[in-house]
Amino acid sequence: MIATIPLAFLFLSTLLFHEKPNNTSENFKLEVEIDNIKHTKGQVMRIAIDKKQDFLGDNTPLRYSVIATKNNKISEVFSLPTGDYAVSIYQDLNGNGVMDKNFFGAPTEPYGFSRNYKPTFRAPKFDEVKIALNNDRKTTISLIQP
Repeated sequence: MIATIPLAFLFLSTLLFHEKPNNTSENFKLEVEIDNIKHTKGQVMRIAIDKKQDFLGDNTPLRYSVIATKNNKISEVFSLPTGDYAVSIYQDLNGNGVMDKNFFGAPTEPYGFSRNYKPTFRAPKFDEVKIALNNDRKTTISLIQP
């Protein structure tokens, strides 16, 4: 009987004082709407979603989507865990699978970034385009036409 009292106490204290695990695996929806699409005949929109360490790098993006552009506005929904994300998009007009650039490195195909960042002389930094995802969100990106 005496041995059961400490076990019962241990069991009850575990129930009362045990912290619930932090549920960091909950996913939220990030809807990316793209407008200002000028070329709509079978062209492809490539959407990349990145974390800070991979933003605009050579690594495979965290999430990636390829969509045929048949309208002047399209939308894609991503399911992502809580965190900060950046969205970069470009319209692959010639279907070669890469963002074409001119001699100076400026894009020659339509492109855009989250928070509608408009670059001037350099690509954006992650903190300039990041979206904090801690609930369902929708963001609209207007394509920049070079």
